Parts: sequence; structure tokens; C-alpha cells
Amino acid sequence: MKKLLIIALFFAACKSDAPEVEKAAPACVPTSISYQRDIKPIITAHCNTGSGCHGTGSPNGNFYNYDQLNATCISGTFNKKVFIQKTMPPVALDSLGVDTLGLGLDSCEYLTLRRWYNNGHYN
Repeated sequence: MKKLLIIALFFAACKSDAPEVEKAAPACVPTSISYQRDIKPIITAHCNTGSGCHGTGSPNGNFYNYDQLNATCISGTFNKKVFIQKTMPPVALDSLGVDTLGLGLDSCEYLTLRRWYNNGHYN
């Protein structure tokens, strides 16, 4: 009986260091994601590259350039702004909750970005 108690306590004290398994994403989220094929179109549509927010010469980083976007991923800025604070891309909601800027991500785009980021943000 004492041995069973010791074994039970041992297993109860064990903690897995394995990363949390990603929950199944909707079918619209690719399993294999690349910057060129999957991420760049989201950046083009939502990161206001035409007005200079993340276009060529922007002090915020040129996200048309994989290396610059990857640098923000490595520094943690991308994770902080997109997934934690959720301030990027910026949205301006009217009184009905409609994004008047039209820059908000839909759930498939958000989950695609998240999977890309979590899987190592490869080109």
C-alpha cells in the first residue's frame, strides 16, 4: 500500500514540459504555412502597406520584406502587438461594432498568422 501511495504521489508531482498542443484549427487555416504564399497576402490586405504603416521605408518595418517581418517576430514585437495586445492591425469600431478602417483580421487570417508564428515563422 505504501508503494502505491509513493507511486501515485510521484506521478501527481510530474509535470510535462512539452508545449501545449495546438487545438484543431478550421479548415481555412493551412497546416503548412509560408510567408510568400499565406502571410504576405494577409499583410498586403491588412497592414496598410499603401499608406506607409508597414511598407517600403516605413519606420515601423517593411512587412513586404520577410527579413524585416521575421525580425519583429524574433524580437517579440509581432507576438505582443498581434496576439497579446491585439492592437495590430488597428481597428476603429463604430457604435455598431463595425470596423470602419476595414483592417481587422477575420478568424482564419488570425489563426493562420498565429500558426505561422508558433511554428517558427518561416519563409
